Amino acid sequence: MKSELFKPELLAPAGNLETAVAALSSGADAVYLGMGKFNARNRAENFRLEELSKLLNYAHSNGKKVYVTLNTLLGESELPEVMSALAQLANEDIDALIVQDLAVVYLVRKYFPQLTLHASTQMNVHNSCGIKALQMLGVKRVILERQITYSELEMIANSTTMELEVFVHGSLCLSLSGRCLLSNYFEDASGNRGMCRQLCRRNYRIDADSPVQPYLSPQDLQLMNELPKLAKLKIASLKIEGRLRGPDYVVPVVKAYRQALDQLPEIMPETLNNIQRTIARPSSSGAFYGFDKMLRREPQAVFGRNVGKVQLIDRNGLTVRLTDRIHLGDKLRLVNRSNASLAGFELTRILLKSTEITAAGAGKTVNIPGKFPYCDGEVFLYKIGENGYDFKRQAAALPPGKKGIRLDIVLDKDGLHVTLPDLSDFEFHSESFAAAERCAVSEEDLKSVFSYFNEEYRGDVNSVTIRGRWFCAKSVLKELRRELFTALLKHLPKLDKALSGSRAMHRFYRDYQAAEGIGDMALPGAAGLTVPGFIAEGDLAMWRSKISAAYQNGVRSFAVGGLHGVILLKEALKSLKDIEISAVHPMMVCNSLTVRVLKQFLIKAAEPWVELPAGELELLRSKSVLPLLEPSPVRELLVTRVPLKMKQLLDKNSNCCTVFYDRNEKLYKLCAGTPLSQKFSQDEKF
Repeated sequence: MKSELFKPELLAPAGNLETAVAALSSGADAVYLGMGKFNARNRAENFRLEELSKLLNYAHSNGKKVYVTLNTLLGESELPEVMSALAQLANEDIDALIVQDLAVVYLVRKYFPQLTLHASTQMNVHNSCGIKALQMLGVKRVILERQITYSELEMIANSTTMELEVFVHGSLCLSLSGRCLLSNYFEDASGNRGMCRQLCRRNYRIDADSPVQPYLSPQDLQLMNELPKLAKLKIASLKIEGRLRGPDYVVPVVKAYRQALDQLPEIMPETLNNIQRTIARPSSSGAFYGFDKMLRREPQAVFGRNVGKVQLIDRNGLTVRLTDRIHLGDKLRLVNRSNASLAGFELTRILLKSTEITAAGAGKTVNIPGKFPYCDGEVFLYKIGENGYDFKRQAAALPPGKKGIRLDIVLDKDGLHVTLPDLSDFEFHSESFAAAERCAVSEEDLKSVFSYFNEEYRGDVNSVTIRGRWFCAKSVLKELRRELFTALLKHLPKLDKALSGSRAMHRFYRDYQAAEGIGDMALPGAAGLTVPGFIAEGDLAMWRSKISAAYQNGVRSFAVGGLHGVILLKEALKSLKDIEISAVHPMMVCNSLTVRVLKQFLIKAAEPWVELPAGELELLRSKSVLPLLEPSPVRELLVTRVPLKMKQLLDKNSNCCTVFYDRNEKLYKLCAGTPLSQKFSQDEKF
């Protein structure tokens, strides 16, 4: 039956307050967003603290959630600033924090345990062993690596109780999450720091005589057809990518997925048609059924939907034969046959037979006045943004945020009982109610009444338990709410989260200043066996056997490329007491707090992250509680499961990268000629 099918959360991107309101108004259950710094979309407009407070008030009043991203790698010098950001966020009743760096996990668990943690896809968690490691660290949800097949996802979902989140729509990265260093290597702008320049979307050659094409540019992801399978696996959250996009993209995409989820287990054909018409690159199912179809051989880097063919470009403007609807205010782009963008513009005038019109549909030939670049050959008109999705007024009208007080409410034969999860010594109790013959008090009634206190405070109803059927007039419930708040007044200072955040900051500075590193650098030992940074779920059993066989043959030194490696060692050997474990690339070790987490996993030495600048490396060495390995000359620029059918790649400056297949990890790797550690040690931008 339809009611028995699990319905996942629909999670939408929000690059600014307007887009967040648009997404929630269109049917999203939650939005994810970034603040001004330390998030993977630094080029988005992002949020100020007062905007976040307004959005939280709006979202929680409508039963929706807000997740904040703090999902970049962090240098040692940035830890105090990150701690300050956490103290502010802990005061804002966010529903979860999405993180990449293990340092943030360490800080939250030690100083802000009330915050809920979600592991970012940038952590590159791709198997059940990685999930177990994060579960040990108190993470509630894992956003899985995007290059996971359905069969692997099914195995993972059936092996864990952890909440899982997967991407279902939007732009794809060709690389495994966190494993693309192209942007930093060529333009000193790390994708792991939210500054990706999207070099995968650019044109390259594979030899001196080959055509210039975007060989690394994947198709977009679109998994609407697969929603029934994801619901059957009880995937907690379905994520739409696009924090750099506005309401004109987010609204139609969210509406289509909302309709599809509400139609489960069967999705209507018109809903599938709606998602096909949203503005995007050509789409595929990504890695869901394999990797061969993620790349297209023909050029497809231009984003948008083809809406017509240009018949003439002259001093009067464009003459276009339309294949789709255009409207004043749309954002358009001229594109030639080789998929190069010639000009982008906003549509301000449309002429049909010399008559001004506001819109025109497929089959019409119209004139668009303006000055446009002349181009030989075929030219097409693409729509890259649509008019009619203005939520600026709604966003501007949001009232200031309030301070939330979490409430647990119980209604039974003895009356109404209210306790506070954040204040163990408080309890409010009313007299018993009369038994209800018809109009019994519902959970919705209690949530509606007790979610409002005054202009400064709101009630965040954490749980409601009703035992039996009881009658109480809404006016009486409101009077009980006033009595509850009066009883709370003397306790409000204890609930002041800003004061709590200040105390946490003092504790952090005290602890951090007292912490001393061992200051050692060590040559990388000859590990008897390296457990690689990527192991597909189906290969875990094979690696357990490899580890066990190595141990039986006398190997006692192991290296791991991720925390999943430590879990694998424990599962294969039952004990880690008589072995030495070192953390090596691609384990992301950028600061001393990450090192402290690794030490908890019995790791004895760690290799610093390859992008780490020399100055940050010195600071890390001064605070590290483990010896640091000399960085290996890693040459990986991009690591993917997608078959790269080439041997080399040439950029516009004729810099050559080579491609090879790593049989150990079953991955394709694009590698630089210059060792990365040598280049990045000269780069102080981090």
